[in-house]
Amino acid sequence: MHDHFSCEVVTIGTELLLGQIEDTNTSYIARQMGDIGITVRYRTAVGDRLDEIVHVLKNAVSRCDLVITTGGLGPTLDDLTREAVAQVAGVALEFKSDLMEQIKSIFKKAGYKMPENNRRQAYVPEGSRVIENPVGTAPAFMVKADGKPVISLPGVPRELKHLMATEVIPLLKESLHLGESRLLYRVLKVVGMGESKVDHLIGDLIKPGDNPEIGLLASIGEITIRIAAVAEDKAHAYALISPLEEEIRGRLGKAVFGSDGDTLEKVIEDMLNASGRHLSIADTFSGGLAAERMHKLPSTSLLSSIVIPSREYAESFAGMSSGGSEEDGAVAMSRAVCRQSGSDVGLSVFGFPAPSALGFRVRAAAAVKGVGIDNIFSWEMGGDMATIQQRAALIGLNTLRLALLECGTGTTLSA
Repeated sequence: MHDHFSCEVVTIGTELLLGQIEDTNTSYIARQMGDIGITVRYRTAVGDRLDEIVHVLKNAVSRCDLVITTGGLGPTLDDLTREAVAQVAGVALEFKSDLMEQIKSIFKKAGYKMPENNRRQAYVPEGSRVIENPVGTAPAFMVKADGKPVISLPGVPRELKHLMATEVIPLLKESLHLGESRLLYRVLKVVGMGESKVDHLIGDLIKPGDNPEIGLLASIGEITIRIAAVAEDKAHAYALISPLEEEIRGRLGKAVFGSDGDTLEKVIEDMLNASGRHLSIADTFSGGLAAERMHKLPSTSLLSSIVIPSREYAESFAGMSSGGSEEDGAVAMSRAVCRQSGSDVGLSVFGFPAPSALGFRVRAAAAVKGVGIDNIFSWEMGGDMATIQQRAALIGLNTLRLALLECGTGTTLSA
């Protein structure tokens, strides 16, 4: 996304590097920047050492149009952001008596005398634009370094969010002449296809720096494709996104199950409700995770679910002869759970540890009563049991979705 402002977020504090505090500020800042058309290109964490903070800030100023720091504005000796930013900007620190009075008044309102070390918080780099902090004692500020704005904010999330909303965003719009430009996303959700396969099919469309820009994110059993565009308003952004979205959907086909906030279970729920069908699930492998995902919805379509811990009981439940194939067992279970619950649709997740190279053979089958559809998916997998069960539940639900699509219950592809 060339020709748009770039930003680096620098979080300051040794506690972040030690994992003692989780950094939620950067994600929040990145979302706020995107809303005004600024792209966060880098995020850097650095400890409480002056030379290291200066090094990181010089690097940030050299490669981005805007730098936002969080943390290190407190009253203690290891709060070094003020000194570091002043060095990078090539200026001295100056004492602001009006800031001192504001800090004193905060303590007075709380019924305390201000400790002497809080006097440090009244120093800012010379030439700074002070950003008053009505919800804390650490004033924020903006100063230019190499002609680029460096904004330093307190690390306390409540204070940072207040200052971002009330001061920083308006300040950036004014000082950078941003207008109404925005960074907007369309997220496509893919299941039943690995990251390398997705990359093979759409890799030629992934061109870093383009507007719009495509990114991939893999999680257990699911791929997220993000299409991001910067434009002056939502209509123009989606006009940029739509041709790419259409091309990706065309290449990936039914593997795209939804977009943005869609979940696989919600898509299935909508399909079942649209067709007036009800679902039952029999599960010998995922430990009930497939049903659990459906149960999390305010579901009206799930009639029943059963977890079957042994192969012998599974064969008895399904009315199948001992020693039958796992594919036949999966289909028989999906039909049996339909029959015994009175539902229209049955899903089975059928599998047990087996002496294969990967350790497990798992089958998922979906049966739709009155339509004559038995959709079955077979796979082998290895890894830790918890991850395998999550994948099994996901692939089971996707097998169900594909069966419902085959029935003509409607599309799951959101506009």
